Amino acid sequence: MAFAILTSSANSEIDIQSVVDRHLLVVGQTGSGKTTSVLALLSELQKKNQTVIVLDPTGEYTKLPNTVTYRLGENAYLAPDQLRVDELMAVLNLDWGPRLRTKLSQAILDLRIARHLCKSNGIFKRQGVLIADYQQDLRRLATWMKDYQFAKLAEQLIQEFVVPYADQRADFNYLGQELAQDQLRQNWDQIITLATRIAQPEFHKLFDYDPHPGTFKVELNYLFKQFTSQASEHRTLVIDLSLLRQYPHSQEALISTLLKRVLTLRLASNIKFPVRLVIDEAHRYLPKEADLVKNGIFQIAREGRKAHLTLILTTQSPLDLAPRLRSQFSNCLLHRITDPVEVRSLNLPKKVDSTQLLVGKGWLHCDGDEWQEIQVQLPEWLTNKNDQNKR
Repeated sequence: MAFAILTSSANSEIDIQSVVDRHLLVVGQTGSGKTTSVLALLSELQKKNQTVIVLDPTGEYTKLPNTVTYRLGENAYLAPDQLRVDELMAVLNLDWGPRLRTKLSQAILDLRIARHLCKSNGIFKRQGVLIADYQQDLRRLATWMKDYQFAKLAEQLIQEFVVPYADQRADFNYLGQELAQDQLRQNWDQIITLATRIAQPEFHKLFDYDPHPGTFKVELNYLFKQFTSQASEHRTLVIDLSLLRQYPHSQEALISTLLKRVLTLRLASNIKFPVRLVIDEAHRYLPKEADLVKNGIFQIAREGRKAHLTLILTTQSPLDLAPRLRSQFSNCLLHRITDPVEVRSLNLPKKVDSTQLLVGKGWLHCDGDEWQEIQVQLPEWLTNKNDQNKR
């Protein structure tokens, strides 16, 4: 069964390749059939052995057959040592200035020294440490010595405020001799915020920094690397992000970071098989116009096709997308929207009326083609499931 047929001709099936070979925007208000359409689309892509990665904020796509599903906090986690300082701050939703950001970076470096050179699970105490000895530690710290005691990060950050004495006792051969109390008080709210975020159950599960013998979890960056470097067979990778549903800024930052990693990996390789990246309910975490350039969604939208990466993005309104981002989507599947402002923003021809569409029907526009009214075909597995639910 094809993904969809033209309503004007029952025998005219939609060529799925023309739909997904360019970035596809699926738009429609709540209950108009967006998710069902994407499920039908993904079922068809599975039949064609195409690799798909779904970033799912609600768990809706876990019902798709033949998926490899990972749920944040259950069988998947994000290793903090895989993140740059700015990425970590974004995921934790910390809006800090450059000085405190630098101290956070130093705190991570010191925790790595404590872990790998001092063989300690505690913090690295800077008071009384000779600068010459510290420089020797930095030279000994290998690039593979990345992991650190993430739970101790706020405590270590306090140590970064160690300075020489302010009087004649000052010895500038040392990293420091006492805590700079005034500076520490000025930054105390931010330090407590960091400690609180790290301790919150959602971030505790996300970063998975406690041992759990007998329970195996997979790191997200590893998952993305595997699925974007090795073609799958009838499989779809679903990443359930619902753990962070109460933290949309953190979801946005996590998605952006993962997509940038995928793009970097693919651009640096000769891998050419296509990967479809599905971002559901994207209105939850789309970047604003001013933040576009650094955002992973926009970078994939702008550069992804030369790395054989295409987006399938669902959202409730075309106005959810910043204009520069919306312009990157050559293909559009339009379900019911009734707001006149939203309708006008699409510059639709007169024949296209989205206000009266029933669930399952839509208007499809592929690059260079006219808008066509379609009927989405439910895949057999979803039809059977719906029938069972009615019994």
